[in-house]
Amino acid sequence: MTADILPGPPAPLGDRFVVLDCETTGFSPERGDRMVSLALVTVERGRITDRWTSLVDPGRDTGPVEIHGITNAQAAAAPRFADLVPEIVARLDGAVLVAHNAGFDLAFLAMELERAGTGGLPDTALDTLALARRFLPELENHRLTTCVAALGIPHRAHRADSDAEVTAALLTELLRRAAAAGHTGLAGLSAPSAVLLREGRRRRMRCDAETEGIGDEHRAGHLTIARWEGGADGWRRALAALEADGCPEAGRLWGWLGGMLCEETSVFGPARPQLAHDALRTGLWLQLAAPDEAHREDIARIVAQLAALDRGARAPAHLLALFPASAAAIAALPGCGSCWSCEAIGLCDTGSAGSALVSHYGPATAHPDELAARLPLLAAAGDLAALGRGARYAGQAWERLDRIGEAVRLWQWALDRGARDPALFNRLSQHHEREFGDHATALALCERALAVRREDSTAASPSWDALARRAERCRRRLTEAAA
Repeated sequence: MTADILPGPPAPLGDRFVVLDCETTGFSPERGDRMVSLALVTVERGRITDRWTSLVDPGRDTGPVEIHGITNAQAAAAPRFADLVPEIVARLDGAVLVAHNAGFDLAFLAMELERAGTGGLPDTALDTLALARRFLPELENHRLTTCVAALGIPHRAHRADSDAEVTAALLTELLRRAAAAGHTGLAGLSAPSAVLLREGRRRRMRCDAETEGIGDEHRAGHLTIARWEGGADGWRRALAALEADGCPEAGRLWGWLGGMLCEETSVFGPARPQLAHDALRTGLWLQLAAPDEAHREDIARIVAQLAALDRGARAPAHLLALFPASAAAIAALPGCGSCWSCEAIGLCDTGSAGSALVSHYGPATAHPDELAARLPLLAAAGDLAALGRGARYAGQAWERLDRIGEAVRLWQWALDRGARDPALFNRLSQHHEREFGDHATALALCERALAVRREDSTAASPSWDALARRAERCRRRLTEAAA
């Protein structure tokens, strides 16, 4: 459990936050899934001021007991949601609602409140998943377990009380980072609850066992998945049936299965890397085959799992197999609008195959030549956010090896192909100013970098300030030289 006083100084943002986490019988409140537990943790000025949690009788079976641990007998002895409404609404009144993947929890809360015949959904909500993608960009993925592990916060996953407490600690750290980036309020961080609710509903199941007009085999496939039956082989047969029948959920569900097969689980047993790879590639292919319906967040989960299969290997074979076709298709998708790269320079990094490839080598890569040799793949795929970061990593490694000329040529090559990484502009302009005394070229690079920064961006980078100072300095020196 986390301490009442959360780590780090309180961020000067917002008033009272209530963190929600719920465990459910399934994934679709529209199709009858219900809450089986929920927890609310109140945070005020960096301090937990209230904790409340309860099991909930869903009026049906509790679903995947192996995931949330709540049996039918335990749930049957719990109060119904309607009986808990006074406790819940009293805590939510006037608060900013917070959740990790807020659309999911909001959907269940809104549905349960509607069934109880009452309102009480807060006007404003904040999604720590979206904030983590902006302010913890270095992480391989942004699952709650990954985020809190990176911050050293103890956690028992799939328990509503533990999930809510660690989300409260994560919230405080993310707000601290947002304040350091220049945010003085929740504008640009939160959203109307109705908007998140609508987006979440749009993205959830478009087809399941209750959908009218589907065939018996299609329906049976959905039932296998909904009941967590058949093991990995049973799920593969079920998903093949959905795929063959053109189910719009097949791609996402293949990706979900692949992610679970990457590691040992109570549902599917030991990790099965080859089956995981096959399922992930199938899921990715199906989603990219319908780009108008694809979501970068779903793609990002698949790419992150493929990257995990490459962890520890010298050559990232699973990621390299995405080039050129899949990587280019991902790069062509509309931006997510919430990652740092989208906000700062208008190039999306969410789900990027190139970004995962660059992260495989890392900022302190011991193999800069190998990384540099991969960069033409990123350029050809149009994966320009990753291209800039990859060129920066390889060039900085060459700098440490005193291969300055090669680094400068690589950085210029990447910028000429459309990279917009502000740190890359900063390194190259610094070399022209300090090493070559070429103030005109340094100034041109600074002005080019500052021109690609989005005017309304609040995304922080120390490179912006350095570029602005260098531009002013170079202008002054050029003016002095011309006098």
